[in-house]
Amino acid sequence: MATTTTYIPPFESRTRVVIEPERTDVPRRHVARRRPAGRPTPVPCVGSAEPSLHGARLTRRGRVVVGFAWLMLIVAGALAFVRPWEAPAGSGGATAVTTVEVRGGDTLWELATDAAPTADPRETVAAIMELNGLSSASDIRPGDLIQIPSGR
Repeated sequence: MATTTTYIPPFESRTRVVIEPERTDVPRRHVARRRPAGRPTPVPCVGSAEPSLHGARLTRRGRVVVGFAWLMLIVAGALAFVRPWEAPAGSGGATAVTTVEVRGGDTLWELATDAAPTADPRETVAAIMELNGLSSASDIRPGDLIQIPSGR
């Protein structure tokens, strides 16, 4: 049996610390217990799932989200290779082209607005520059023959 020990610290003469013996007849509550050494053994439950290879279980919503993410990655990868927004070179649906002779005082902007009055002139000027291999709008001279997309 444990004996009662009285300890009186030298700096506080009126305080007494008493260590009482451990009682074995009362069950202890809220006491931290040490874990056994080594790996803990799993205890099977009634509703426990079988272990899987990857170690994670997803709810139905989680599986839907993961499936949607994979689908979006596949679609993005397919669109990166197919590029449906770009017309293929030499396609049958290419716009008609008209050849025009540049006169003195003509600008690409005027030629673009004459060729396609309802279209955005910036897009038409860019198309004219691409068709004729021009690096800037000042590359045209009077007497030059340039191709202008018609039907824009």
